[in-house]
Amino acid sequence: MNRVADGVNTVQAKAGTVKIASRMNAFGYSGVSLKNGHWKRQQDETIEMYLGIADDDLLHIFRTQAGVASQAEGLSGWYGAGASTFGQKLGAFAKLYRVTGDYRLKDKALRLSEGWMACADRSPAIFDNDTYVYEKLLGGFLDLYEYLGYERVVPYLKRLTEAAMSRFKQDIKRDGLQDHGLWSNHMIEWYTLPENLYRAYQLTGDGEFKAFAKVWDYGYLWDKLNSRDFHIGPRHAYSQVNSLSSAARAYEVTGDERYLSAMKTAYDEITAHHIFATGGYGPAECLFTEQEGYLGDSLKSTWDSTLSSLTYTNFGGSEVARNDTWGSCEVSCCAWAVFKFCNYLLQYTGEAKYGDWVEKLLYNGTGAQLPVTPEGKVMYYANYFLDGAVKTVEDRRLQEGGHNFEWQCCTGTFPQDVAEYANMLYYHDEDSLYVTQYLPSKVNWAKGGLNLTVENYSLYPEEEGPVKLRITMEQDTAFSLKLRVPSWATGANRLTLNGEPLDTAIVPGEWAAVSRLWSDGDIVEIEYPFPLYFRAVDRVNPDIAALSYGPLVLAADKMTRFIGDTAAPEGWIHPVPGEAYRFETDRGHVAAYDHLTRTFRPYYKIGEMQWYYMYNRIQPQ
Repeated sequence: MNRVADGVNTVQAKAGTVKIASRMNAFGYSGVSLKNGHWKRQQDETIEMYLGIADDDLLHIFRTQAGVASQAEGLSGWYGAGASTFGQKLGAFAKLYRVTGDYRLKDKALRLSEGWMACADRSPAIFDNDTYVYEKLLGGFLDLYEYLGYERVVPYLKRLTEAAMSRFKQDIKRDGLQDHGLWSNHMIEWYTLPENLYRAYQLTGDGEFKAFAKVWDYGYLWDKLNSRDFHIGPRHAYSQVNSLSSAARAYEVTGDERYLSAMKTAYDEITAHHIFATGGYGPAECLFTEQEGYLGDSLKSTWDSTLSSLTYTNFGGSEVARNDTWGSCEVSCCAWAVFKFCNYLLQYTGEAKYGDWVEKLLYNGTGAQLPVTPEGKVMYYANYFLDGAVKTVEDRRLQEGGHNFEWQCCTGTFPQDVAEYANMLYYHDEDSLYVTQYLPSKVNWAKGGLNLTVENYSLYPEEEGPVKLRITMEQDTAFSLKLRVPSWATGANRLTLNGEPLDTAIVPGEWAAVSRLWSDGDIVEIEYPFPLYFRAVDRVNPDIAALSYGPLVLAADKMTRFIGDTAAPEGWIHPVPGEAYRFETDRGHVAAYDHLTRTFRPYYKIGEMQWYYMYNRIQPQ
């Protein structure tokens, strides 16, 4: 069952358990590395910060539960109340080791796993988890098994699952509403369970995992999507998108097309009607809110005369007062759900369009986040309010039990997000290499026994100009290089090989394909000139819009009601000479002040506690 790939132990899926054939394949966190730039710095600083968390602090809660002496004080916040992100941290260490080869990551993951197992051997209380913690533990241990070849965890996967079988309320209400019935029975987000249970079946061949996965089929959502009934009602945003990865694994194991159909419909519906310009979603953590214009309403102040209501229905079904401390996107978790979901769709369908949502969140979601601090503080929400926002790791909410918002869920997903950076840039099939995102990076591809490397040595998107790809190989090799054309790339796109133009179709939302016999040193350049364009927040609020430049969302420096043509921003917003990615309005476009101008810059470049105004009201001239 074990094999060695790229010098790293991995585990193959059991023969016969995967029923579908993927159109393209990811590189499995191996063979892809980031080059210097903003996203590489994020990855590096995240690795160092998480390696710095003391093992004893991470294991303290388990040792306490098992009656084992602990000299540590443990971590504060959510982790101290239940170690909810332990499994996510294990998974992040395993994947980041695959990405970087930094042995410290593997060593830490295995030490922590051994420490947890020692507690589990001491006390059955370690197996007594709710749905949320169980799913995270299962996923983390599967990552150790799949990506590190660590077989010691398999008996514990069984024991965790047997405990879950006896504890979980299988007759719980199945509409996904996170009401008191779910919370009081410790059954929140039960619909995310199938993903890792099906994965456990695929990796071990044990049918008990498959049978338990089927128990949690989320028919309420997936059937509605297949019937194109979008009267779903407010549901918890991150976990609804995450549930679509459960549909993905169900599709892999059963081959039932209704799972894939639900995924495709969900992608189209959510990206058309439920996301912000950044790709973020879920104001007040609510998705599928049926009130028309709810995205626009979420950006308004309570005193705004256009606000449709001072209350909203939350994802627990309760009518609650608006609270402007609620954010507009639970950014780390929401991005993690999207990265996984779109990764599945890209592999199953081979369609380039499924890279678009990833692109938005890669540059304007996780790419725009502040670092997680050693105290476990994280930029939990990304805020897009009309009256402005700041980036901060301070969270002003306090839980009923007194636990503060530190080491919460987003500190588990953020390191997984930065590990995923290297897993969603390149894909391959037998004859093609696909480039879906354009971060500075390098991929090593073993094609038919021959090794070849494609290096993106441009600084996209931090510098304008063409994406530059250099091909290095042992001998001339024929294959197809397929480049994803972003949906916004509607301008004079250009593709060259060794400086000579290529007559290749470059269509937004499709692949630009170059099929030929390649030679060592070939250089491909593709250029998508960045356009300026506005995107309205929703159909009900067309006057509330965010400005983008190519893949980058921009933010204004001051609160403003603008006057201008949103269909032609280039007529009144211009680059600032000598200042990259900085734009300024002409005079006469700031309402009430003809002599004033405003400037815009990329949201991802805005630092901590700096005010920004991403969404603004814009009235026609």
